[in-house]
Amino acid sequence: MKIISTPHCSRQSKESMLMVVTLLLVALLSPGTTLAAAIDPAKFHQALYQLHQQIIQSKPLRLVETEGKYQGSAAANYRYRDTQYFDSSNGRLLSHVVRDADSPEAIHIVEVNIYDNTGSIVRDFGSISLPTAPSHPVRTFLNFHLYNKDLHSFRQFDAEGEVTYESCNGLFEGRKVHISLDGIDIKPAATATAGYKACFDGIESGWAAYAIPH
Repeated sequence: MKIISTPHCSRQSKESMLMVVTLLLVALLSPGTTLAAAIDPAKFHQALYQLHQQIIQSKPLRLVETEGKYQGSAAANYRYRDTQYFDSSNGRLLSHVVRDADSPEAIHIVEVNIYDNTGSIVRDFGSISLPTAPSHPVRTFLNFHLYNKDLHSFRQFDAEGEVTYESCNGLFEGRKVHISLDGIDIKPAATATAGYKACFDGIESGWAAYAIPH
């Protein structure tokens, strides 16, 4: 059974709208947004949406939906529908899709979380397109997650297999750890520390195996 919640002007609605705008700004402003070579962005976008459809078919769902209009002159005439798909049996966020509100087949953003048997995210995927060209994403990414005692880390790859971001939070040897590194900052001075090694040693790196998300 699907339960659809459509909050009107709620904090959640505003946060969801802000998230969409932020993602699009990141896509436009981040370096290297013209993707090529290793993973075909358009095929990745399509395959990721297909994975989303496959996952939600087998789960009891609770949907949280908001609608809005993009800001800025380039996308001023486009409206979106932002939908979060939760597994209603355990509350896990399965996926997040932003569609053109007037042409639902046009997918602007799709994100999918993959969980292990314990309920922890092991990898997540994302693909972001501009509303003016929904079939041609300007940013795609894959995050691999690792859990080491009280630490949770993830490493992000782009479509060319480059590490674009690393994050780790938690406790290591009784002290708080907070690591947030853009790709250009992942250098020996940062990676040589014991805290970094505890966060990232053993994290999966086989990004090419997920050219077709699964």
